Amino acid sequence: MDMTKPKLMLFSHVSNTKSITGAEKLLLLFCRCMASYFNCILVAPGEGKLTDHARKQGTVVMIQTFPLLYGMYTPDSRLPLNADELRSHPDYASVVRLIGETAPDLVLTNTIVNALPAFAAKQLGIPVIWKVTEVIQENEFTSEVLTIVDNYSDWIIAISESAARVFYGRISSPISLLPPSTDSERLHSFGNLVRQSERKGIGLKEEHKCIGYISAFIHPEKGLREFIRMALSLCPGHPDCRFVIIGRAADHRYYDACLADVRFSGYRSRFQFIPFVESVQSVYSAMDILVVPSMVSEGFGMTALEGMLCGKPVVAFASGGLGELMESTGNGHLAVPVGDAQGLADKVAMLLSDPDALKNIGIHNEAAARALYGIEAYQWRLDQIISQWREYHPHWLTAGNRAPLLVEGPQVQAEPPVDKAQAPRKVRRSSRRRFYYIRITRKRKLKKLAKRPRRSARGKTFRRSRSKKRKSVGRRRAAKR
Repeated sequence: MDMTKPKLMLFSHVSNTKSITGAEKLLLLFCRCMASYFNCILVAPGEGKLTDHARKQGTVVMIQTFPLLYGMYTPDSRLPLNADELRSHPDYASVVRLIGETAPDLVLTNTIVNALPAFAAKQLGIPVIWKVTEVIQENEFTSEVLTIVDNYSDWIIAISESAARVFYGRISSPISLLPPSTDSERLHSFGNLVRQSERKGIGLKEEHKCIGYISAFIHPEKGLREFIRMALSLCPGHPDCRFVIIGRAADHRYYDACLADVRFSGYRSRFQFIPFVESVQSVYSAMDILVVPSMVSEGFGMTALEGMLCGKPVVAFASGGLGELMESTGNGHLAVPVGDAQGLADKVAMLLSDPDALKNIGIHNEAAARALYGIEAYQWRLDQIISQWREYHPHWLTAGNRAPLLVEGPQVQAEPPVDKAQAPRKVRRSSRRRFYYIRITRKRKLKKLAKRPRRSARGKTFRRSRSKKRKSVGRRRAAKR
C-alpha cells in the first residue's frame, strides 16, 4: 500500500457467488481507475465473484456483513423507522469499528440501498461519497430518501441523468455524473472463427438468426416474459429465428411461468435456456441481435452497452438510463415504450429484413459505444470529478489525515475485540487439568464398581450399591448387640 496516497474505503451492497451483476462490474472498474489517486479498500458482505476479481486486479478486500435499506429504492411510510432500526442492528457496531480501525480518508457506499456504511462513516466524522446506480421510485415518501442522502453524504456520483434527476434542486450535496464503462479491451466484435465456434456450441446453424437475452438474475423487472412474447410473435413468419436466453432464476415462479409459455407454444425447439456463462463476450459473438426489455427505469443499460461494444444491434425498452444510452448512441429508433412486446418484435423484424442495415448498425454501435462510453472516456470523466474534489475538498486527496479511531461505550453496543496475546494461559492449562482429573476419577470409579460382588434375584443380575451394603452391615452389628 502506497502511504503517500489517501485511503478510499468502498462498500459493495452484494457479492454474488455464481454470477456477477452490472453494479459489481462497475464497482470493480471504479476501484481500478481510482487506484492512481487512492489506496482502495473494497468491503463486501461475503466472498464471491466480486471479491475474486478485486483481488486479481490488486484491490485490498475486507469481508463484513451488513443489512441493506430497501426502502431507499421503494420508499414508504416506514423508512424513517427502518433507518433508525438499522443503527441498532448488530452489524452496525461492527461496521463502525471496521471503519474506525481502518481510518480511511473517504468512504464510498455503492447503490442507494446501501445506507448503513454512510451512517457509520458519518458517526466517525469521515466524508461520504454516495454512488447512486438506480432510479429511485418517486412517490409521497421520496422526500424521506432525499433527507437521508443529504444528511449522510458529502458528494453524490450518479451513473445517469435518470438516476440523478430526483436530486436536482432538492439536496445540498454536489452531484457529479459518471456514466458507466466496461472492459472494452475484452469486449469487441469477434472474427468469423470465434462466431462459428460459439454458434456451434449452442446448436446454431449458419442460416439461423440468433436473437439474444442476457440477465445475471431473472425476475419480472428484467422483462423475460416480454422477450418471450416478442419471440413467439416472430416465430410464424421467421422460421430461421432462434432465441437464446442467458441468466439464472431469481424469481423461480416467474421463471417457471416463462418456461411454460415456451413449452406450450409449439416452438420449444427454437429456444435455448442457458443458466450461466463464464465468458459473456464470446456469447455476444454468436448473436445477431440483442434485446434488452427492462420493465423498470434502469440507472443505465450495462447489458446493452456490452452488446454494442461487441458490434451488435440492440433493441430495447426506452426505460430510464437505458433509454439515454439508446439515444446517445444513435439507436433511439430501436427503442420502444416499456412493456410494448409487439413493438420489440416489429423492430427486430425490420432488422432481419435488411441484412445490410443489420451489419452497418453493428459497426456503428461498436464505434459509438467506444467513443462515448469506452474506458478512456470513463477515466476522463473521473479525472474531472477528482479535479473538483481537489478544488473544493483538497484534504480528501491528502494522505494521513486520519489515525485509527477507538470506538467506545454507548455509541457502539458491541464488545471490543479481544487481544489474543493477552489471554491468560493459566486458565487454559487449569481447565485442561480439571478435565483430565475428571476423566481419571471416572475411570477409578468404574474400576471399583466392576470389583463389587453381585447377587442374583429371579434370574437377574444386578450390582449392589455401596450405600445399601453399609446399611446391611449396620443391621447385622446391631443384631449381635
